[in-house]
Amino acid sequence: MKKKLTGTITGAPASLGVPPHTNASAPAPNPLYLSLYCYPWDVLDEGPAAFAKLTRATGLNHINMASSYHGGKAFLPHNSRNRVYYIEDGAVYFPPSPQFFGGTKMQPRASRLAADHDSYLDIVEACEKEGVGVTAWTVFIHNSHLGTTYPEYTTQNAFGDRYLHALCPSQLAVQEYMRALAGNLASYPINAVEFECFEFISFRHYSFLEKEGTGVTPFAEMMLSLCFCPACLAAAKQRGVNGTAVEKAVKDWLEEYFEGKHRFGGGVGPKISSVSGLADYLEMRFAVLEDLFKDVAGILHARNKKAYLIIIGQEERRHYLSGIDLQRMGQVADAVTALFYARKPQEAPGIVREIRRAAGAKTAVHFAVRPGYPDAASPTDVLRLTEASLKAGVNGIGYYNFGLFEKFHLDWVRRAVGSITRGAIPARPPAKKVIRKGKPGSDPYIAVNVLRTDRD
Repeated sequence: MKKKLTGTITGAPASLGVPPHTNASAPAPNPLYLSLYCYPWDVLDEGPAAFAKLTRATGLNHINMASSYHGGKAFLPHNSRNRVYYIEDGAVYFPPSPQFFGGTKMQPRASRLAADHDSYLDIVEACEKEGVGVTAWTVFIHNSHLGTTYPEYTTQNAFGDRYLHALCPSQLAVQEYMRALAGNLASYPINAVEFECFEFISFRHYSFLEKEGTGVTPFAEMMLSLCFCPACLAAAKQRGVNGTAVEKAVKDWLEEYFEGKHRFGGGVGPKISSVSGLADYLEMRFAVLEDLFKDVAGILHARNKKAYLIIIGQEERRHYLSGIDLQRMGQVADAVTALFYARKPQEAPGIVREIRRAAGAKTAVHFAVRPGYPDAASPTDVLRLTEASLKAGVNGIGYYNFGLFEKFHLDWVRRAVGSITRGAIPARPPAKKVIRKGKPGSDPYIAVNVLRTDRD
């Protein structure tokens, strides 16, 4: 029998609190958001009640738990059931409700974890009893299962090829699915939904075994990633843009690229004007995502839930590959989450400064940090990552990921959190410009657990 979805997050001690939200019965807000990323299968292996107690004992006041995720293979060093776990592609980890998905053209794939029982609710309620808030960490538009099942709603490149891993956010059926997903999640007693892959997805997937014999520059990758499906062409027309002409210009440019021309590196921005109509077409994409994000976030806000936006490798305002304009979407998001992966502690102030410059000075910024391999080799490393993030002015830290790191790393987190909650965090130092080092052609974002590695 399914349990009724009721309740609010309560009971957190004042010393740690829970992230501020608008539930009337919530405790007094505390600006320090300390969280643990996790997958439901790892929580269920631990036991929901035991996991909630462990989270609280570590000094954390929140979890970011996957609610919908892409496929993959996870190595789980401390899971007692599976050390290697094949993730169901595009599944949701709760029983989809007909109240929300009854009329959608695309139907969600329910995980085997939700086949006979609402284990997602069990975890949320166990955390609620311990005063641990829950954010539903949700992959939205990247969904190979739905793309394979409904290819007519996926990205269509300038040559007419469909990208089955990439739903197109211009498609009405995709927008309908996104609203249903947000509405279903908002019916749970959670605090927030964290949006991952809420964007125009690149032609590169980073989960498939990519087969490429041609070097692809950042600008060429963007050109290959542009969608010219009927919905995108219609959205362009509504904004006075001749999408068909842009499609031809992009196709011609790529044909020349395949013949050895246009092989220049560097950033994307300065080259946009070289392709007729491209700038206006990119503006259409920014507008489509902004409107959809406002719509879906509005569903959450109406239910007193927060909306967090994950960005990967983006600090500038406009990210042409993904279509995310931080100034537009940052005004709607309750926080922007940046992956602080493969970074040095001293880089934190510059990253926070650049995100707030792009999204707005008052934007709440969260960092996701890895307290184990490959970013931390000792408790001191975790403490430095934690302190550097807070000194830089972030509003929250999420430690990634319970199932993937070795369990003793949780003790490293406990020691770091204990250190920073016992004493005041020193004033943040002046922000320094971020300097990325690496061999020519290398990318500092290529690291374990990072699926997309592009840079503008």
